[in-house]
Amino acid sequence: MKAIFMYDDEHLGKSYLVIPKIREISKALGNVVLTFDNGDKKTLAVDDPDAVIEQMLSVIEAFYIRI
Repeated sequence: MKAIFMYDDEHLGKSYLVIPKIREISKALGNVVLTFDNGDKKTLAVDDPDAVIEQMLSVIEAFYIRI
């Protein structure tokens, strides 16, 4: 697995998130909220937040198992 998660937003285009920089993943009002090491937050408006969170967690687990 790669240490980068690609997210395709219909309005903003593609976003690339560096997995090791993510400090917290949460769900709020049907969106996925990411908090990064530096305190910045990014909200992802997705159709299925649970599926996106599961996908991100599997990438994070695979990344840290590989290290």
